[in-house]
Amino acid sequence: HIRPAGIDPLGGTVRREESMKQLTRMIAALCLFVTLLVLRELPAEIPAHYDFAGNVTRYGSKYELLILPVILLLVSFGSRFLRLHLRRKAEQAESDKERQAAAANAKVLGVVIFSQTLILSCIQGVLLYNTVFALRGESFLSTFAGEKLLTVLCGALLLLLGNILPKCRRNGMVGFRLSWTKYNDITWQKSNRFAGRMLVAAGALGIVSTVFAPKGYGMFLLSIYIMAAIVISTVRAWQVYREEKAKEQS
Repeated sequence: HIRPAGIDPLGGTVRREESMKQLTRMIAALCLFVTLLVLRELPAEIPAHYDFAGNVTRYGSKYELLILPVILLLVSFGSRFLRLHLRRKAEQAESDKERQAAAANAKVLGVVIFSQTLILSCIQGVLLYNTVFALRGESFLSTFAGEKLLTVLCGALLLLLGNILPKCRRNGMVGFRLSWTKYNDITWQKSNRFAGRMLVAAGALGIVSTVFAPKGYGMFLLSIYIMAAIVISTVRAWQVYREEKAKEQS
């Protein structure tokens, strides 16, 4: 296949992709840097786990706070290999359909990793802030404002993922991936579109619930919404799979 020079086979601007990758790495690195600064001022043992009401249920090593920032940094750098895989797949594609699928998945991957890094870095900031408060005998997460902020951030993450899922094309890396959803393009599109709506509903309900629910119930209700969304989406994926298989056999 011969393509005009300067045309990105993934259908996007390489410069934009590079800017997003660099910004993602900067946010992840900043999250780790701030965490290291806070760790210097913390004792060896800190509050390490909280219940839904924000009360301390376990104490542990302060270095447990490094888990999330390190994961974010590794993912931000490791995603480079996934993007290279998608780019190579697009360059070697034998049809426009495969090329467009690689383009959509590459774009989805970049947006998801950037947005997740941003939101999870904010959640890490809340956890650091709460740890400092907890060492003073208080707990930011046990307050209505703390619980509401954390639940809203988690709800925002669900809204993001819910809007991204319908944009994924059938693949083995990104999306609502089950053997049923990957059966064919129709089962993939219908299942991911439905799962996306369920995640958006769970995120929206979680955000609304944390405003109106009694203190201590916001994160608990959000967890229930997430589990319900997963179960309902899985059942719907099975139904779609059975429908498509029945059409092929008829």
